[in-house]
Amino acid sequence: MSTENERPLYFVILRPPGSCVQIKIFPSTNYTMRGGRRRRRRRRSGGRRRTGRSPLLSPRRDMASHIVGYPRMGPKRELKFALESFWDGKSSAEDLQKVAADLRSAIWKQMAAAGTKYIPSNTFAYYDQVLDTTAMLGAVPPRYGWKGGEIGFDVYFSMGRGNASAPAMEMTKWFDTNYHYIVPELGPDVKFSYASHKAVNEYKEAKALGVNTVPVLVGPVSYLLLSKPAKGVDKNFSLLSLLGKILPIYKEVISELKAAGASWIQFDEPTLVMDLDPHKLQAFTEAYAQLESSLSGLNVLIETYFADIPAEAYKVLTSLKGVTGFGFDLVRGTKTLDLIKGAFPKGKYLFAGVVDGRNIWANDLAASLSTLNALEGIVGKDKLVVSTSCSLLHTAVDLVNETKLDKEIKSWLAFAAQKVVEVNMLAKALAGQKDEAFFSTNAAAQASRRSSPRVTNQAVQKAAAALKGSDHRRATNVSARLDAQQKKLNLPILPTTTIGSFPQTVELRRVRREYKAKKISEDEYVKAIKEEINKVVKLQEELDIDVLVHGEPERNDMVEYFGEQLSGFAFTVNGWVQSYGSRCVKPPIIYGDVSRPKPMTVFWSSMAQSMTARPMKGMLTGPVTILNWSFVRNDQPRFETCYQIALAIKDEVEDLEKAGINVIQIDEAALREGLPLRKSEQSFYLGMGRSLLQDHQLWRQGHYSDPYPHVLLPLQ
Repeated sequence: MSTENERPLYFVILRPPGSCVQIKIFPSTNYTMRGGRRRRRRRRSGGRRRTGRSPLLSPRRDMASHIVGYPRMGPKRELKFALESFWDGKSSAEDLQKVAADLRSAIWKQMAAAGTKYIPSNTFAYYDQVLDTTAMLGAVPPRYGWKGGEIGFDVYFSMGRGNASAPAMEMTKWFDTNYHYIVPELGPDVKFSYASHKAVNEYKEAKALGVNTVPVLVGPVSYLLLSKPAKGVDKNFSLLSLLGKILPIYKEVISELKAAGASWIQFDEPTLVMDLDPHKLQAFTEAYAQLESSLSGLNVLIETYFADIPAEAYKVLTSLKGVTGFGFDLVRGTKTLDLIKGAFPKGKYLFAGVVDGRNIWANDLAASLSTLNALEGIVGKDKLVVSTSCSLLHTAVDLVNETKLDKEIKSWLAFAAQKVVEVNMLAKALAGQKDEAFFSTNAAAQASRRSSPRVTNQAVQKAAAALKGSDHRRATNVSARLDAQQKKLNLPILPTTTIGSFPQTVELRRVRREYKAKKISEDEYVKAIKEEINKVVKLQEELDIDVLVHGEPERNDMVEYFGEQLSGFAFTVNGWVQSYGSRCVKPPIIYGDVSRPKPMTVFWSSMAQSMTARPMKGMLTGPVTILNWSFVRNDQPRFETCYQIALAIKDEVEDLEKAGINVIQIDEAALREGLPLRKSEQSFYLGMGRSLLQDHQLWRQGHYSDPYPHVLLPLQ
């Protein structure tokens, strides 16, 4: 029993899904666990202390685990709602800060409870991590009227969202992910200054909670390479020429972190995986050489992710001065393994990103452990750290909240919270503490997924395998198709149309929600949607539009709507992922072969066509966009899944034609979003997209450089 004033310590041992062991330890009590039983021994004054301990509580060597970054929105989008409440003036800055602090605290404590050694801080952001760096450097564009001092919410959110008098800064894709960052606007006249102490404050915040973290900063070179010349600045201005101006601020931040007690610091330099010329690579050498003295006394990690690192960049990276360890994406960067095996600097740490930070599939622990064992022989037992391939920002937060997901499919998945456990289970296995039960459960789930009949559809596999080169080429030339279209449609020289969807009212969303909840009948639902379509058709006729759309009132999302009607897709309730700011998306999960059990849009398109004599467009989302805006299965090449989706869309196209729909639009809004980061890999991807657009006798309107091309079917 404990003494009256003794405070217990709690350690949570995370085991396979559905089970958990909580050990309550009093300072004067020594516990061991053997054979699943808990034994307690009181340490007696003057008595001999036993040294034999269970592997569960006493590692043979320190386990080393690391998380690159973590989702910031919260398990149920708590930050999103807090932000929007603040922006709407319904809550105070203090209210927002309280929600943010609670989320950070929960994340740090969760990682600590799992046994994570290297826990990141400063990966939380109210809007975007690159915008945080812009604030840290005081690189505020003049239009926001900032006069200096610590940057507060007003200026920060004005840069991200704009305000009544100034537009927001540009937003663009974060590499090839579905996340967007705020692009810094720089030029020779920018007066940099240390204007946000967020990185230091969050380190101190975690430390006060008893969690020692690794502060994370966007690296100085990647920050500049991800920027753009400000308005009025020559487009050829060398952004890297500003390196000498921003490094003093980085030195100030480093100095404060050291003073606060930080022992490690992480610089994210993801641009190292890009095709960089020698001049840009040299900037990394110069930057870290200048930072070397400031970094003295700190362990420094340079983190890369999203792709293989090119050989020349690898040489530059591993030669940087003052750097202690290097992090690599070994999920999407499998070729990097060869570089590591060929030459890894002696005495340096390798942060091996073997747990996928961009997808939701459970890790194949046995395969990862095999990879880690091989790496351990190269870099040494004490220099290998198990990590995620990138920040977990790009995956959903916690699988625990998915109470409606099919149990078998759920057993195949791991969201951010589960990936933290996976990382630590791998680290424990390397340290001689392998949890056989956890590994066994994982192996069973992997086997279940491989053998499940719901994953493989032989008819789909056969149809995809039967595609020939001629199936991707047009049988007729452009002029012949244009003549056929004109004879059928008799359109003016410059016909008018709209892209597709019309605004969805609160009432319309209510109808869809009540129908899904079975609060209204199907007849009532169809009647309401029909009335909305009729309004849209009449409006377009009044505006004298030539080719009409039905407005898509029955659709919730351009990908989810189709995924719900295709086989091989699953959907979550809380699988939200941040896209930008407070905007979150809930990507479908493609777990198996894709097919179309029945027509998806024919009913509504035919109804709309019956309301007008003018051509009514059939509206479809393209296969590349469905692929890029989903969590895609990782047990076959992505292009195979894409072709399966294309065949399903082809079936829909043919049924629309049979129903008398003479113009069909296929939206490929995400055509370029999946473009590989390395030029050497882009030709295959673009070739796949070109084949899909040309397949099934499709006619493309626009150019491949157009981010929102629409594909129209020619008239037969």
